[in-house]
Amino acid sequence: MHPVFKTRDKALLDDLQRRYYWGLTPYERLALAVRLNRQARAIYAANPANPTRATSPNGRRVLKSAAPILRGKR
Repeated sequence: MHPVFKTRDKALLDDLQRRYYWGLTPYERLALAVRLNRQARAIYAANPANPTRATSPNGRRVLKSAAPILRGKR
C-alpha cells in the first residue's frame, strides 16, 4: 500500500512524493514503473476511439490518446 500525502501546498506534495520515490529500493522503483505502465496501457485501451497498439504508428509504444475522451464541463 502506497502512502497518501495530504496537503494544500503543491511544492510540499512534490517534495514528499520525490522523497518517497527515492527512498524505495531500485527493485521497488522498477516494480512501480511497471505498474504505472500497465495502468497507462489499460487507460489507453479503454478508449474505443484509440487504435489498437498493434496498428498504432509507434508499434508497441503508447504515447497519448488518438482521440481524447470528452469530459463534462466543471
